[in-house]
Amino acid sequence: MKTKIVALFCACFILLNVVDMVIPRSESKIYDSVIRLHILAEDNSESAQTVKLMVRDAILDECGDLFAEDGNIVSASETVESNLPKIEEIANRVLSENGMNYKAVCEWGTEEYPTRVYENLTLPSGIYRSLRINLGKAEGNNWWCVLFPPLCTKASAGESDFTRTDVNKNDSKVFTNRKYTFRFKLLEFFW
Repeated sequence: MKTKIVALFCACFILLNVVDMVIPRSESKIYDSVIRLHILAEDNSESAQTVKLMVRDAILDECGDLFAEDGNIVSASETVESNLPKIEEIANRVLSENGMNYKAVCEWGTEEYPTRVYENLTLPSGIYRSLRINLGKAEGNNWWCVLFPPLCTKASAGESDFTRTDVNKNDSKVFTNRKYTFRFKLLEFFW
């Protein structure tokens, strides 16, 4: 009986090691297939925070259909690059219409993001492609979402605002390299 139990534990241990070897060890596929939208307010005044959300809504209303779910990351990246002037123009129009005396500046590149939990999706912290819109000095709380695949549109449609956050730009400099490890509690008891 003891021989069968030991053989079973050995077989489980070997199986776990084989499974562990074929599981991807990084989240790079996620980082390489997502574009994040990041909007930073001028400051934390009520008017700056309100206009930040108005800029968000205008951009998503006027440009949201550019990022079709059936597209791919390459075409979505090209779409962002080719529409930077249009996006910046929309943001500056909203700022002007609301009496703000500062401008918006769009940046396209990569940026570090902390772990973010959306309704049924968790994005790990790491470096993502990012469309960043700095409003004025960009020293206020920020707002972010996933531009591609398109998850931002729910907020602009007036549904649950599940993507708003109150983290300032200095707090968004987070990076972790997480690895997955499978473990059996029963095996740990014997080791």
